[in-house]
Amino acid sequence: MALYELESDFNIIDLEWKAKYGYSPIEHLKTRMKTLTSLIEKIERKDLPLTQEAIKQEIRDIAGVRIVTSFIEDVYLLKEHIEHREDIRLIRVKDYIKEPKNSGYKSLHLLVETQVILSNEIIWVPAEIQIRTTAMDFWASTEHKLNYKYQGESIPEEAQKQLFELSNASFLLDKEMSKLRHQLLSGETILNE
Repeated sequence: MALYELESDFNIIDLEWKAKYGYSPIEHLKTRMKTLTSLIEKIERKDLPLTQEAIKQEIRDIAGVRIVTSFIEDVYLLKEHIEHREDIRLIRVKDYIKEPKNSGYKSLHLLVETQVILSNEIIWVPAEIQIRTTAMDFWASTEHKLNYKYQGESIPEEAQKQLFELSNASFLLDKEMSKLRHQLLSGETILNE
């Protein structure tokens, strides 16, 4: 229910902003439910009792939405929008763009509770919203597929270094695209250097 609610909310925002401003920061979005296997692995990793209450309190990302944007600025524009919504409570922010993971992973993770209106009550359901650029999404998806090959083992150190360098190169692309966008929007002359 939470996924339907969040997906619907962001599809409406996407349509509204396109109609109102001619531009929406949302390139695309994807929803997912954590698989039972993944949930059990996380419960074991966190050493939690196998109770509904423990899972509800400690595992906040069973439902997830990934929003992909074109520009870094759009990531934070969407974060600001979420902070002002009355039907979403922001619980915690993990900014892996400003502080990337050691692997080079970059994304903005928002742990939230979303309002779900049932026939006789309103409930607040935990979910995670990940917001990242297309370059960050490409890197994360590719890195995940490469890691899958080595599941249970470590990726060779040289490959880890290469992935980290590729993450930096991808972030440089994001910064250059943002710079170009700013130049075009402000009417500045673009010089070939």
